[in-house]
Amino acid sequence: MPSPNALSHERVSELFRALAAPLRLAIVRLLVTHHQLHVHEIIEAIGAPQTLTSQHLRVLRDARVVERAQDGRHVVYRLRDPEVGSVIAAALRCCGDRV
Repeated sequence: MPSPNALSHERVSELFRALAAPLRLAIVRLLVTHHQLHVHEIIEAIGAPQTLTSQHLRVLRDARVVERAQDGRHVVYRLRDPEVGSVIAAALRCCGDRV
């Protein structure tokens, strides 16, 4: 049985893998700013095709970074834990970028 630290390390690694793609990072940054967005708003904001955006959203869902909910006939996405914004802000500062 893995130690509790090993399980925590695995979940953190999964989070970083999910954030590693530039488009997924862009999606998460949008959700940090706007808290909740319809799928079509995400597609429009990042300028990627719908199929590609859906694939990236699925990776983020599978990694438990975002969750989706129905808003009438539309699907909205939001962060499962707003603290992921702090992780991204820290990483951007480490890279010399302004948040």
